[in-house]
Order: sequence, then C-alpha cells, then structure tokens
Amino acid sequence: MTGESGKGFPPAGQPQSCEPCIYPQIVPATIRTNLQRGAVRVMNVAALALFALLLGASSVPQQAVGTWWDRTAPALGKKLPTSRYYTIRSDLGSAQTKQYADHLDTMYGEFTKQLIAQSGLRKRSPEYPNVLIFAKQQDYLDTLRTQYGINGTGSGGMFFVSPRGAGLAFWVEGLPKQRVEHVIQHEGFHQFAYAFFGNEMPPWLNEGLAEFFGESVVEGSSVIIGQASPQVVDQVRKAVNQEKYIPFMDLLQMDDQRWNGNVRNGSAGLQYMQSWSMVQFLVYGEDGKYGASFTNMLKLLNDGTKPFDAMRKAFSLAAESDVQRFEARWKEYAKVAKPGAYVAARGRLEFLAEGLRDIWSKGGRPKDVAELRVAMRDAKFQYTSSSHGYVTKLDAADDANFAVPDDEVNTKPVTIELVANKPPKGTKAKKLEEQSPMPPMLRTRNLRPNDVGISWYRSATDPTQLNYDIVVN
Repeated sequence: MTGESGKGFPPAGQPQSCEPCIYPQIVPATIRTNLQRGAVRVMNVAALALFALLLGASSVPQQAVGTWWDRTAPALGKKLPTSRYYTIRSDLGSAQTKQYADHLDTMYGEFTKQLIAQSGLRKRSPEYPNVLIFAKQQDYLDTLRTQYGINGTGSGGMFFVSPRGAGLAFWVEGLPKQRVEHVIQHEGFHQFAYAFFGNEMPPWLNEGLAEFFGESVVEGSSVIIGQASPQVVDQVRKAVNQEKYIPFMDLLQMDDQRWNGNVRNGSAGLQYMQSWSMVQFLVYGEDGKYGASFTNMLKLLNDGTKPFDAMRKAFSLAAESDVQRFEARWKEYAKVAKPGAYVAARGRLEFLAEGLRDIWSKGGRPKDVAELRVAMRDAKFQYTSSSHGYVTKLDAADDANFAVPDDEVNTKPVTIELVANKPPKGTKAKKLEEQSPMPPMLRTRNLRPNDVGISWYRSATDPTQLNYDIVVN
C-alpha cells in the first residue's frame, strides 16, 4: 500500500487478479443492511461434486423440514463443508453455495493482498471463519435470534461476535446477486479485520474500508477496486460545498457509542459516506501520496496504538492546525472526485431493470431505452436504496439516471441498449413465453474493462416471477 513504490492499492477501476448493506427496493424501501456497528459484527472448493455430496447432493435449495439449523447440520460423524478460507453452513443448492463461497474466498485474498501482504500485520484476535448462508430472510432472523441471541431485524447480513458464537451471516431471498455480493464484501471485511484489530479499529476507518471493498466488483478471480456510486460522490461533494461535512477532528475521534447513537437517531448517513471518501482520499489522493502513511497507520493500530494517536503519528499531524490543513486537502479532493464508470453502469442497469420489470408487469412493451425512459417517467418511477445509515433515491425524472458517467478508464461514451431475447425452444418454454413473456435484455456498449448486461431468469418456484442478475457480456 505504498503508493510511490507501485505496491499496495492499484489504480481505481483496474481489475486485479486474486490469489488461488444495501438492498434497493421499489418505493417505499423496506430493507436496511447492517445499520449498526459494535457488538454485533464481528472457495476455492475442490469440486462441485464434493459440495453436492457434503450439502446433500441437490443443486436446488433444501426442502423446509425442521429448523434451518437442523436442516443444515452435517451428518453424524461428518463436518461442515469448507472453502479455502471459510467453513460454510448453507441451505442453498450446491452450485449457488459454491458460487458465494468462491466469491468470499476471492475477497479474502483481496483483503490480504491490499492490507496485510505489504504491512506484515499480526493477528490479535481469534479468527471466526464461519459463514451462514440463508435462502430465506425469516430463517436468517430466526436462527440469529435462537442460536446467538441477536436481533437481525432490518439487516441483509452481518458479521457478529456473541457469547454463543461468531461468524458472517446473510440471506439471498428474492435479491439480485450483486446486492448480496455488496453485503458480503462489506461484512466480510469486518470479519477479516476483526482478527487483526479486534474492536480497536476506529469506526470511520472500519466503515470506510468496508464500503471501499463493498463497492468493489468481482469478475471471476479479478477484483476491480476504487469504485464509487455517483450518488455517494455527489452527496459528499454537496456536503463539502455547503460546509455541512463532519470536521475531521470530530469524525476521527468518534467512538462506537457516538457512531451508533447517530445510527439510531437516523443521522448517520453522512458519516458513512464521508468515511468512505476519506479512505478513498488516503488511498488515491494526490497520486497515491499517502499510501505509505496509510499502511503505517494500520501497523500502529495493529500494535495497539490508540486510533486518533495512530492517525496523527502516521500522517505527522502534531497539532489541531495540521489536522485542519489535512482536512482542507481532502475537501479539494472531494470537490472534484468522480464516480467509477463500471460500478455506475451496473447501478444504472439495476435501475433500468427494476423500471422495465415494473412497466412490463403492467403490459408496457418498450422497444428501446428511449421508450423505456418515457414509460418510466409517465409512471413516475422511483427506486430507493437504503445502506448503512443513508438512503439514496433514483428518479426517472432525472436524466442523469439514464446515463453512465465517464472516468479515467472509460473515456468513450458508454451507452445502454435493449436487446431482444432469443426465441425459446421446446413446447413448454414456448407456451410459458406466450403466457408470461420475458422482458428484453439490457446491456452496455463501450464499457471498460467489460461490457455488462441484465440476464433475466424465472423463479424456480413461480415461473411467472422474473428475476435478474448483472453478468459480463
């Protein structure tokens, strides 16, 4: 992480090979992901066939017989399946379980490469590599309550440490894969960081780094880091321009009690967004100038230095005036920061997919994005997402929500288009298509490093229910 040496964090938006808590809702938003920090925190798999054997052979979710805990218990004399870094307990089918286990392993490798490999940090606390994957939200809530004494209401996933056990838990019911991946990347960082910092990492850094990695995009075994959504970049810029940001002296010294108090009273949005922006600045600001100091701060924290003292020592902030000058440099960075085109494009596709599904369900049949835009505006369509103390709203009345911003990697205009599906094969599929036609695909053009698109699929339990994932074209 020494910006000048070329090691550590790579340029924002570039894919990096890795060694072998938000859920948008159509208004009103009903799900918040892991809104509280503190006590409740905390694969490369040998072969798919092995997972099938260990998980009960089926490639579909297990049938609901008994409690989730009972259904996922290993057979007598057997152990729970493991990926490269984690022990997995899941009621998803073997293929889907392996998919998430691989994703977790990829991110674990990325955490190690970016934070540990160049710094030599030592583990200070026990590592809890347990992962609980739930098909249904209710099983997630019931299991956290009955097995661990934790109230998971309103969360999409969490890393938790309790007297009864610890681990990373999340559910996937009815959610696009990319939403689940954001949760496990964010919460997976907290799980990883606990082993090296315990509860001693200051909340601004813990949450800032969790969102830094949460906004990453995993493509196969590569991870694209340094991304940020347009909404967050715009909100931080607005706060700086209006002098409504949180002063560094305040945010850097904020403890868990104050942080969580702001979460409970609904005023935590800016502290999450600004914390992400501060981490982004320390990693990439002024051409990576602060990379070595950032690594030194992590070493000091790992050695037990108090958080504010570690920051001041690592960045040579001897007096309050030094902190204020450092704050001024961050403000200049935030004023001109740009969102990542790659993550922005995925967000735009998600917004358009939700709008298309809504219009399609009401009989609308737009032939291109221009017609889809008109239909969404006529319907006054809005899409609201809640994440870590703040809410962002996308409105069809705003032209910006139909465009992909450029960045240092994407200098050519990126467009989005509707693409007709191939005709279905087979009598049953053709009949289903006549009764419940599939919406056209959405895909980007000129997006680097890869074009991406919306892939529609039918629910296994209700073929008329349409779901989607974002995939590489």
